[in-house]
Amino acid sequence: MSQLARERENILLHYATEKSRETAEIPLEEVDPDSVCIFSLSIVVQGWEKIRTNGIKVLLDVLGGDATEAQPFGNKGYVSLYTISYRMCSNAGSCDHSKSLYDRSILEMETVLRDRVLPELQDLKKTSTTAKGGEHLLLRFSHHWTNHKIFVKWMQQLFRHLDNGYVANSSIATLTSVGLSLFHDIVFTPLKREVRNSLVDIIERDRDDKCVDPDLVRDCVSVYPTMGLCSKVTSLKTIQAAMLVQPDLHIYETEFENYFLERTSSYYARQSRQWLEVSSTPAYLKKAETALDSESRRVHCYLHSSSESKLLSVCEIEILQAHKSTLIDQDNGGMTVLLGKDQGDDLKRMFNLFRRIPQGLLPMTSTFKNFVLQKGSDILRERKNRLDNSRMEGKKGVIDDPMTVESLLTLHRKMKTVVVDIFGRDNTFQRALKEALQDVLNTDTLENDVSNVQILVTYTDRILGGKAKLGEEDLERVLDELLELFLFISDKDLYSELYREQLAKRLLSQKCVSLHAEKSMIVRMKTQQGAPFTTKLEGMINDFNVGKLACEDLNLTMTYR
Repeated sequence: MSQLARERENILLHYATEKSRETAEIPLEEVDPDSVCIFSLSIVVQGWEKIRTNGIKVLLDVLGGDATEAQPFGNKGYVSLYTISYRMCSNAGSCDHSKSLYDRSILEMETVLRDRVLPELQDLKKTSTTAKGGEHLLLRFSHHWTNHKIFVKWMQQLFRHLDNGYVANSSIATLTSVGLSLFHDIVFTPLKREVRNSLVDIIERDRDDKCVDPDLVRDCVSVYPTMGLCSKVTSLKTIQAAMLVQPDLHIYETEFENYFLERTSSYYARQSRQWLEVSSTPAYLKKAETALDSESRRVHCYLHSSSESKLLSVCEIEILQAHKSTLIDQDNGGMTVLLGKDQGDDLKRMFNLFRRIPQGLLPMTSTFKNFVLQKGSDILRERKNRLDNSRMEGKKGVIDDPMTVESLLTLHRKMKTVVVDIFGRDNTFQRALKEALQDVLNTDTLENDVSNVQILVTYTDRILGGKAKLGEEDLERVLDELLELFLFISDKDLYSELYREQLAKRLLSQKCVSLHAEKSMIVRMKTQQGAPFTTKLEGMINDFNVGKLACEDLNLTMTYR
């Protein structure tokens, strides 16, 4: 503490102590008998003036930079100031000066804002249209807001007894509520447009990767919810309580957020058009992902949390919704190209982005379905070409066509992996894959020729008959995949009939790779189609087992004889 502050503390302590000993009234205006002017008239000394000169003025000097004392009052000085103000309102048998102290305290806060703060900010307001001018306005606005909160805090501390007594009994606003309302009326309202514009300008500079001060933006934005609160609540006890209580966002939304969202929409409308002109779909989506992540970060950094969903929605509309068809169908990197080149990371990014917007996945599922249809149609077209070549050579169409089935299995396996790993098992993509493969498998290459059902059953016979040498694990995997193709077939009765014929041949010729594999396939079909579908197949297996046991018993009997 400086020597000046120490002397001031001693004067206050002495004054408060003397008045307490005398138990006399401390009036607003007190005649000092020891002080006489040259005209021999008593000089008027005020109890209020003691507080104002040694308390309020000292605090304003510190806040204004005219003093550097960390403790302008000192503990004894603060207690003395509070004692003086308290005794002016509560001394028994004397006049209660609560109303006068309340009114003068408010007048002090109002005078500081109107005479010191507003003129400076009004001058800066004229240059706020430039980048530097707007930033300087925000710096001073933030500075004065911080100072005002400190000033109001100390005014409430010095006259806390007013809130507890006079204010409570009179049903009027607390000193804290009045102090914040004064800032709203005198400073915030005349400058809110320029402050808002400067804030949005700085945020756009941040979007353009220019250096900005996020703390400055956060400090200025935080004023809006507090202004909304103090415009409606008159019972705020302290500044700390005002900062912690649930804010009122009416002013934040009407005076800042709405305009901010409009500017954001315009900004990303321009940016997205520029990206689209120079970027492929994968490059565009990377920029979109980065932009959306950055906007979310900005909310957490310096905006109110309630803005996040609104802000991201505006960005998604301009970045994704407005260009979704172009991005998905783009020739040099649209979804069809990404699927064809197995660009899983880009596909996953596209999926994660477009799932954020309403109906955003519909064009993706449509493109995905068309892609699977096209690939399936290519497989059938290749089969048709092979059949045409066979006819030209005088050959008939063959039922055993492993190349076609294996191509269909590969297509299904690959696309199922895309649905599971990239599209997160999304139901719409699962449905699109199912519908596409249903269309493919139920479209025969030629009329009156070998059907897709026939070649699928024949390929299953090849696997279960041991023509394809597979280990146990691979065998089970292929059977699972064949069953999935079977589920896409609409004519399951034909499949069942052909399957029974092939099973009978395998059993009679004893060319089954194993009875366990036969039973495993039948169990799979039973699980999917129900017991009636496999009753005859199970009966055939049971009959075969009975016959086999009978033969074994006969051989054993003949050996015994």
